[in-house]
Amino acid sequence: MENFTRDETTFEGSDLLEPLNFYKTQLKDAFHENGEEYFKKLTEKAQTDVEGNKEACKKYYAETAKISTLNKDLGKKKGLKGFYIFLMIMAAILAVVGIVLYFVVPNFPIAVTIAVPIVMVGAFIGLIFAVKAIKKVINNLNEVIAKHQKVANEYKAQAEQTMASLNALFEANMAATLMSKTTPVVDLDREFDPEKYSYLHEKYGYETSSSIDESVLFVQSGNILGNPFIFEKTYNQNMRDHTYTGTLTITWTERVSDGKGGYRTVVRTQVLTAHVTAPEPAYYTKTTLIYGNGAAPKLSFSRRPTGHGSDDDKKLEKYVRDFDKELDKRVEKDLKKGGKGFTRLHNEQFEALFNALDRDNETEFRLLFTPLAQKNMVNLIRDPEHVGYGDDFSFTKRKELNYIGSGHLQGSRYLDFGPENLRHFDYEVCHKNFIDYCDQYCKQIYFALAPLVAIPLYQQHKTREYIYDGKFGHNVTTAEAEAAANIHDWKLFKHPATRSLGVILKSRFNKVNDTVDECIITAHSFQGIDRLTYVSVYGGDGKYHQVPVHWIEYNRIQKDTPFAIGRAKETEYPDFSNSYRDGSYKELLSRYQISDTVLYKKGLFSFVKKD
Repeated sequence: MENFTRDETTFEGSDLLEPLNFYKTQLKDAFHENGEEYFKKLTEKAQTDVEGNKEACKKYYAETAKISTLNKDLGKKKGLKGFYIFLMIMAAILAVVGIVLYFVVPNFPIAVTIAVPIVMVGAFIGLIFAVKAIKKVINNLNEVIAKHQKVANEYKAQAEQTMASLNALFEANMAATLMSKTTPVVDLDREFDPEKYSYLHEKYGYETSSSIDESVLFVQSGNILGNPFIFEKTYNQNMRDHTYTGTLTITWTERVSDGKGGYRTVVRTQVLTAHVTAPEPAYYTKTTLIYGNGAAPKLSFSRRPTGHGSDDDKKLEKYVRDFDKELDKRVEKDLKKGGKGFTRLHNEQFEALFNALDRDNETEFRLLFTPLAQKNMVNLIRDPEHVGYGDDFSFTKRKELNYIGSGHLQGSRYLDFGPENLRHFDYEVCHKNFIDYCDQYCKQIYFALAPLVAIPLYQQHKTREYIYDGKFGHNVTTAEAEAAANIHDWKLFKHPATRSLGVILKSRFNKVNDTVDECIITAHSFQGIDRLTYVSVYGGDGKYHQVPVHWIEYNRIQKDTPFAIGRAKETEYPDFSNSYRDGSYKELLSRYQISDTVLYKKGLFSFVKKD
């Protein structure tokens, strides 16, 4: 956003040497304060009538409170009406019973058989009038509620009008901008552009996955002190076994002893059950942080959460002691085999909690994990004050590429938070939602990056300047094209015979048309064919029976759809929306037949082309 600045000189370089404490003492409050400042500037830019909104909302909530009270009263009246109707039914039944008794049971007391019908008929008539009266009350209440609802809707419309200009300013990457302005550690890009992709690809060997079982839902690139990274949220498919069940009921007769020396015939029944197991597609999302750094370029290792990060001191001490014994056995075994690769560190707690025993270069592992790095990592994992998320991360290093999987990012709604989640008619609610979003986004991103920031050598290592030669040939990366396709309706892409719950969209570059990339989106899904298998099952009658089991055979299918994505001249959605409506894109878009609306996100616009 324009005119939003941050004096980063308040942060000392030494602060970054202890990332947990740095967040606790400085970044947390800085994120929050700058979120407040950001929202204030948005309000000023939108020229939002805050007081007018507060007044309209106050009146709206007063009306809804009245409506709530009236609805409670209405519920009671409807309950009373239902009770009266129940009594009417009971009165009618008792009247009929009295009459029946009069004619069927001659000796039944006449006083009862005459009095009961007369009383019940009287009660029935009285209840009819009571029901009519309560219906009138209910109708009156409905009319009053409708009047209050109309007034409430008018006040809400007034509130929405005062918020329209502010709601229009919300964009998908505002928290990313805020974070870049706040911290010297992280710089987040507006989009994952071809230059950043080439940088990661040429220097570190990164490639966007070409697997038809994985599609990019969201990608966010950036750098930590000059070293590049990307967050990739992907939609993934794999096959899992699904067990289908079928049943068959059988009957047979048996002769059994009657206990008196004779026999009798009985009918036996049994439900036979059979199963067929077949593969079916399953879908899940995954978020991964991929980071490139040339420090310790020959080293590879992996670690997973141990589950002991939150142990109390006594329990942790026992875990470390037991782990240490197992480590002794491993070292001894390695020596007997003539191994010279694995050597343990003196920090037993770090070895036990980080647990990267598959490291393949001890020299570079020690170079990377200095005593300070070990201390930082243990603090992150232990996190005794619950500043961050503790031991919720996996860490895999493959030469110069690092892969971080953070539990708190899996399923998080903040990474690709849409502006529709911020828009609200109430300024105060909108304000709270915005600040909560910024606070959570910055916290989640920072602690996903924290295992990397915890390593001083990664901060100190500066990659030699990369010169982008512009030979990538695209305006937009494949990852951003897939992410853009995934925000469109899948119905525009999927094969009509699709039976699977999910669809994997893969983008294939076709050609450049000025500022627009023309692509082919291939939708990978599954066709389901109904099958019937008979399974032989032994029954209690001493015979085998063929039990039918209905199941589904899934086969891969795909469909290609032309797609276009381009970089917008405008950097904010309201500006793009105005230009699109006013016809600034008329000449550009006139080259295409668009089958759906044009969508905008992160400075990129996209649309599905007609065949």
